[in-house]
Amino acid sequence: MKPFLTGTKAALLLSLLASPAHAYQFRSGALVDESSSYEDRVSFGPINRFSQQRRAIQIPKAYGRLLSISTENSSTTMWFESIEGQIRNVIIDGSTPVIVIRTGDAQ
Repeated sequence: MKPFLTGTKAALLLSLLASPAHAYQFRSGALVDESSSYEDRVSFGPINRFSQQRRAIQIPKAYGRLLSISTENSSTTMWFESIEGQIRNVIIDGSTPVIVIRTGDAQ
């Protein structure tokens, strides 16, 4: 009888179990990491300190400058204009606090 886990299969299984799972999704123009959050710490003096969890979303720098933000129901749309004059929108869940990280390129 042949063993179920050979050396290659065992190594692959261990690497999958050892690596952290990330649920990245490219959704409505932004890269969203569903598996992690950003802790936003805010202070209004020594007594009033607050902390809030935010979802990190990545929006390409090549989308250009932020023109406007509009809302409808529970979604927020961010409008960008590139150097070439292209207008792009990124739709995010308006009910969840986010932090926007400007990285990446548009191709």
